[in-house]
Amino acid sequence: MTMLGRELRGDMSALVRIAMLVMTAGLPYMLLMIMLALVLGMTSAVLLTVSEVRAHEIWLEKHEDGLVLLYGHRDSTHGEADTIKYDPEEVLRVECHGIDGEGGEITLERAYPLVTPDTCGVTYVLTSSGYWAKTPFGTRRLPKDEAKSPLESWFSYESVKRIDAWDGRFARPVTGDLELSPIKNPLGLSEGKKVRLLATIGGEPAAGIPVAYAGKTRGVTGSDGRVNIKLRHGGIQMIQASYSEPGDSVKADEIIHTTTLVFEIEESED
Repeated sequence: MTMLGRELRGDMSALVRIAMLVMTAGLPYMLLMIMLALVLGMTSAVLLTVSEVRAHEIWLEKHEDGLVLLYGHRDSTHGEADTIKYDPEEVLRVECHGIDGEGGEITLERAYPLVTPDTCGVTYVLTSSGYWAKTPFGTRRLPKDEAKSPLESWFSYESVKRIDAWDGRFARPVTGDLELSPIKNPLGLSEGKKVRLLATIGGEPAAGIPVAYAGKTRGVTGSDGRVNIKLRHGGIQMIQASYSEPGDSVKADEIIHTTTLVFEIEESED
């Protein structure tokens, strides 16, 4: 079932429970209908809130001082971005990998926005916004066992990998997290060309991973963990993948991993 389907299922379950309580109390039919309408409006708002929480993107963008970690929504087609301030303590790990074979975790000042060196062939940042719980009263940033009447709960990891220079080693993952890696150098591609990607978890090919680009799911990785994505515009490219695994059912029903691959190609001539 899709994420949207699971959200809707949770909202409708809450709606049915409330309706049964109202009917048990013996309230008039018209009052019941009014209350149901109000609840339906409330759950629709909750659904929108959850969708917004999960639809935000994380990316590294080149600025004068280096690569800046941004969070929000970026329109890659027009180069416009709506950013949201994040807590720099949400940054768990930063890695810098050079084309000389050197690379690994680096230590940076935890400040907003996080700025990383722009001298890396690959820059990788892992973040976590922690626990979330969806309730009949809204989406709360709390573990499931601390939320009131939780309908759904999750723990979230978000990562971004930006490629600015190519080395054959970068056709393989640089971490054990969920990761997308181009099989060949993507920096010389142009609009309309396809990039072949490898999705990995724990350094091994991952099958059945949905991959999104320009706001839509464009493919699912095959048994070899690979998928082709057509580049639909020039400039900065942002390709996302995600998967979930069961949580402990106490603090979270599931653990959601999302990653974004970022690289730039020549702007199209319009």
